[in-house]
Amino acid sequence: NVLLVMNIWQDIKWQYRYGSDLIKLILINCAIFIIVNLISLPFLLMAKNTPFDIANFLSLYASPKNLLYHPWGIFTYMFLHEGFLHILFNMLGLYWFGQIVQDMIGKPKILPIYIFGGIFGGLLYVLAYNVFPLFSNELAGSSALGASASVMAMVLAAATIAPNYEIGLILIGPVKIKWIALVYVVLDLINIQNGNAGGHIAHLGGALFGFIYIKLLQNGTDLGRPFYGVTDFFTNLFKKKSKLKVEYKKEYAYTSANKQAKTNTTQQSETISKQEKLDAILDKINRSSYDSLSKEEKDFLFKISQE
Repeated sequence: NVLLVMNIWQDIKWQYRYGSDLIKLILINCAIFIIVNLISLPFLLMAKNTPFDIANFLSLYASPKNLLYHPWGIFTYMFLHEGFLHILFNMLGLYWFGQIVQDMIGKPKILPIYIFGGIFGGLLYVLAYNVFPLFSNELAGSSALGASASVMAMVLAAATIAPNYEIGLILIGPVKIKWIALVYVVLDLINIQNGNAGGHIAHLGGALFGFIYIKLLQNGTDLGRPFYGVTDFFTNLFKKKSKLKVEYKKEYAYTSANKQAKTNTTQQSETISKQEKLDAILDKINRSSYDSLSKEEKDFLFKISQE
């Protein structure tokens, strides 16, 4: 059992390090869900309220006053979930539709759609609760959490890119994703008046962003371009430099000069060979994902990381 857990943990680390942004988003959401619930568990068992409620601290508030004291909520709320089914369906939707998006327009587009879709959905939620009189009684205590707005952005992005792409649904069969997206949007519109209005409004905001993002992208405008610069900066800032170096040394004429030169040449060849193999594997991960690697390639990466 211990060995199994260690293998699973090792695989998760490799998935996070070398997997696609889509896989990383799912892992981050799951990790945050587990951490938040583990911290809350002792207080729940003692039947006491937590002195510091993480979920409330990181949620998005509709009230301008509460939002002023929790401005980070516009970003953090999209990584929080209320229960297992909440995160399960969100992550399944993110994976299914995210796969379509990254296959159609590339992996780098996943993060900006997720992040900006969540922000756009959150802003629409805040705006609606402060503009429409219907929500005036709820405004002071209203808050939102969940990745649903980001997932809806991914759903509409996929449906806009490939409207006739079919997904097999249990008991129904193949269904074009444009109809799935339409049903999601209509249900959110209808259910605004049936409870959780803020959540449904955020969903619609995310969906609208996903649609706009793809339409602009098709016309040559990438709304995620500023995002790439920021992520590249932090990636390069914390990126570990390769420990594999090719060193060229000038040999002097000693009695063992020929033997030493031969040894150096062999070492350089082995180092270059390792570097070329590493580059090839990293290129493969970039084109596909960590899952596409063979066991031999995964073992090679692990060995290199330990050197």
